[in-house]
Amino acid sequence: MPYRQLSETDIPENHPVALFGHYWNSRKRDAGALPLRSDFGPSSIPDLVPWLLLLEPLQLDGRTEFRYRLAGTGCREIFGVDYTGKLLGEALTSEGAEIRRAEFLQVMAGGEPIYSWTEVPIQGRDFIYIYRGVFPVTAAGGEADRIFVVAAHEAQRRKVSPPIAPLPLRA
Repeated sequence: MPYRQLSETDIPENHPVALFGHYWNSRKRDAGALPLRSDFGPSSIPDLVPWLLLLEPLQLDGRTEFRYRLAGTGCREIFGVDYTGKLLGEALTSEGAEIRRAEFLQVMAGGEPIYSWTEVPIQGRDFIYIYRGVFPVTAAGGEADRIFVVAAHEAQRRKVSPPIAPLPLRA
């Protein structure tokens, strides 16, 4: 399975992953502190909501697992699955699930996003290539306890309106 970690600057500027990365960085209150989960309201990022997944860690049988709390409509279209309420690994290849689990554990421990380019790790959808961003947040101001994932087709771009020309001055 093709998978490559990237730097934030490798993501095209108007791609949903890059835009969410800028938004995530703008929500940090102090150097080294994670953004609060409550700072991410859908009304402040409506163009990005379709590409969002929200996960929470769970302890099951002595192992950290992750449950999808929500899956945006764009993600559902790409994956062909609504992950809401499912555990990480359902409908994924085992290799894809392990890569994602490692990413999630890394961002929770390190407090920094991970950016990547990969194929969709779902049998029959592996012809779709996506950029991904994995972003840790905290509910109460401490350690990471939620993860936002932004995943969108590599060609996806936010449609930006052309600049409005200034009105001519009247004499």
